[in-house]
Amino acid sequence: MEVKTFAFLQIAVIIALGLHLAPAGSNQLSGPQSSANSNDAVFCDTNCTQGTDGAWSGCRGDCFCVHVGNSTEGRCIELIGDFDYSTPGAED
Repeated sequence: MEVKTFAFLQIAVIIALGLHLAPAGSNQLSGPQSSANSNDAVFCDTNCTQGTDGAWSGCRGDCFCVHVGNSTEGRCIELIGDFDYSTPGAED
């Protein structure tokens, strides 16, 4: 009986410590998911379509077309933030 009680108390203490220590992390913004490094994808006002030649049309400015699967219709979106589209080794 004493062994069961002692084991139960050990488990209770471990759970209590785990619940107490889990939220004890830093509250500073850091890492790739912080708002200081965030990027946004914004829908533009236009839709886009795929022509018979396979080219997409309908997006203006910095917007580009996104579509789902084999659909010939899509939405124009714009990516806002610090995106690096450079090709590795292109500056050699």
